[in-house]
Amino acid sequence: MPLKYTATLFALFLFVAGAPAQRIGVQQGSSIADASAVSAGSDLPPVAPAGRPSIGLALQGGGALGLAHVGVLEWLEDHHVPVDRIAGTSMGALVGALYASGRTPAELRSLATSDAISSVFTLQTPYTDASYRRRQDRRQIPQSIIIGLKNGFGLRNALLADGGVNAFLTRELFDYNGKALDYNRLPIPFRCVATDLNTLQPVTFAAGPLPEAVRASISIPGIFAPVKGRDGHYLVDGGILDNLPTDVLRRDLKADRVIAVRLQDATLSAGDTGSIVGVLNRAFIAGIARNMEQAEKLADVVIDVPVSNYSGTDYGNAAQLIQAGYQAAAQDRAALLRYALSDSGWQAYLAARHARRLGKPGVLRAVRVEGGVPGAENQVQREMKPAEGRPVTAQSIAAGLKGVQSNGVYEATYETFAQPRSTSQPDEDTGILVHLTKDSAGPPYLMVAPEVAAATSNITEGELAVRFVDQSLSSFGSEFRASIRVGYLTDVTTEYYRLLAPGGYFVQPEAQVLRQPVYIWDNQARVAERFQQNLAAGLKAGRTFNNQMQIAAEWRAETTRWSLRTGVGGGPDLNGTAQTGLLRFNLDKTESSTISPNGFRLSAEAGALYHAVASDNAPQVGLSFLSTHAWREDNIFGLGAEVNSYLRARVAQPYRFTLGGPMRLSASSFDEYRGTDTYLARTGYMHRIAALPTGLGHGLYGALGYEAGEIWSPDARAILRQDGTAGLVAGTPLGVITFGVSVGDAGRRKVFFTIGRWF
Repeated sequence: MPLKYTATLFALFLFVAGAPAQRIGVQQGSSIADASAVSAGSDLPPVAPAGRPSIGLALQGGGALGLAHVGVLEWLEDHHVPVDRIAGTSMGALVGALYASGRTPAELRSLATSDAISSVFTLQTPYTDASYRRRQDRRQIPQSIIIGLKNGFGLRNALLADGGVNAFLTRELFDYNGKALDYNRLPIPFRCVATDLNTLQPVTFAAGPLPEAVRASISIPGIFAPVKGRDGHYLVDGGILDNLPTDVLRRDLKADRVIAVRLQDATLSAGDTGSIVGVLNRAFIAGIARNMEQAEKLADVVIDVPVSNYSGTDYGNAAQLIQAGYQAAAQDRAALLRYALSDSGWQAYLAARHARRLGKPGVLRAVRVEGGVPGAENQVQREMKPAEGRPVTAQSIAAGLKGVQSNGVYEATYETFAQPRSTSQPDEDTGILVHLTKDSAGPPYLMVAPEVAAATSNITEGELAVRFVDQSLSSFGSEFRASIRVGYLTDVTTEYYRLLAPGGYFVQPEAQVLRQPVYIWDNQARVAERFQQNLAAGLKAGRTFNNQMQIAAEWRAETTRWSLRTGVGGGPDLNGTAQTGLLRFNLDKTESSTISPNGFRLSAEAGALYHAVASDNAPQVGLSFLSTHAWREDNIFGLGAEVNSYLRARVAQPYRFTLGGPMRLSASSFDEYRGTDTYLARTGYMHRIAALPTGLGHGLYGALGYEAGEIWSPDARAILRQDGTAGLVAGTPLGVITFGVSVGDAGRRKVFFTIGRWF
């Protein structure tokens, strides 16, 4: 599918559908926990200055198009037009909640044009927040399709992960995350609308944690997961039933005058009828248009914002969308200025609004956790301990909840609550109630990804990689993992990671069966085909310190068969055993498993190979590192090296190290060089040519690289090879795709192509 249609499809999902012409009914929820009919707990505040009509503002949904609402708010404030009530849906709910809680239009503009909103759109938990083992998964099977097995085979119920949007909302609306919050007490009384999938009725939120209410209102079906209330109801985007809530302003917020902000639809184009995506997009717009007509009838002023040249994913054009909103408000200057206040009246209005701002939560005194297994709840309690006795902040709570979410099983949300005090001082929020929600699709999970590596004058390696992960066994934090690769080779590996203590101490028994062809090369000519079979079992024990660092001791015993199929080379046939003992240290400070703009990755090991067939007992050492640095966002410089050595001991062919292939001396054949001692040095530069739509991947890079490697063995002279590489690297939701050309010394030339591999 061409990139423009992929972007259009994503935009379609982010653009909110309209409501049926007739409202079924309105419910007012005290929180996400209860969507029953409960009114706000206080009367609406009087307008200031007194004696004028109350003015309500209705903000429509529309993805990135809703950023135009910020421009409208700027114009209203510049011209002293007060907003006494706000109701919004989807993006209108987000902008409206921020403004109602006391944010200024200037602050909203700064937020909209920053990188903060892009953090909302993540296909999975950010690599920097994932646990150590989930990072391993992403490095070993990059960008795989994840299938949940909890209720049979099934994909998750949303394209995007919850973590980004939940973190954004709780951070930006932190002071208004109280369990008992009454939206009539906000600086500007506020309502937002969601859709109840159980009752098929709209839900109008008047109380409860504001981040949760907005989260329900923006839950675009298929993009964000439905919000499950504690009453068992599932809530999604309010735009399905009420995309421009002028009725909520009239009925619930008792607004005397209503100003509605409508985002104009694009006119029909050839592309709208030339594809499935275009037809579906136009059909959704038709539903929205009809319901907008009903909503507009309840408005005194309708501000039409011309945004037909933008899409629901154009968050990168925030400044232009905000300007479009400002200019649209200016077009209705005559109608809006009828509600403008004098300078003294405006100051009285601002003072009354400011007086209703809520204070920040107090010192953390209590942490309650619900919804998880005992091990998960205990982890939250343990990791929140450093925050107790200190002022409650969004940063401290996010840090305390990061660990329990890092394995991908639980999503954590929270709200603050007040503990009654015996003094006459008003209660302040000093408690945190954490809600743990388990993934509806798993565990267990299947990870599935194709892998292809091809080069001219060479073999083609293609496999299907499948990984089974079950995190519901035994204690919280322990897991069973089985990996299978079939195709060019067959590799089956199983392991059971048993967490022994909260500090990260673990044991890990494992086993492997490997069957693969091995090609022997002589000056770029394939002279023999060998077949290697390994049956191995081992045990690891160590400590995982955090999601970046692990130290482990490993013992491994294996049986190896090394036999000749065709040709001559690769030493004698072998059938025997070997044992290995190693101490490994791994440190990963990169930002991504594939294309990491910044970061550092280091792996070091030392030990011995012993009792190996046809081999001497040999010390074994290994070291690899990769360092990358970004410059001016679109440029990445990288430097890496790899050393593997038996310190020149005599070791048989099946146990030797290899070089050759893409990113491992790219101008040479796959595993062309086999030896007992190797080193490889790499340096490269990548420049981003094109970026994918927000949340879909890194984009397309042009790449240049230089490689130098040397290999030595007791039965052959040392070989030094160098090459230069140029090509394209695409980081996509389906994995990393590379295409390159490499020219090296000794007449070596290769054109190569890979999918899903990043060497």
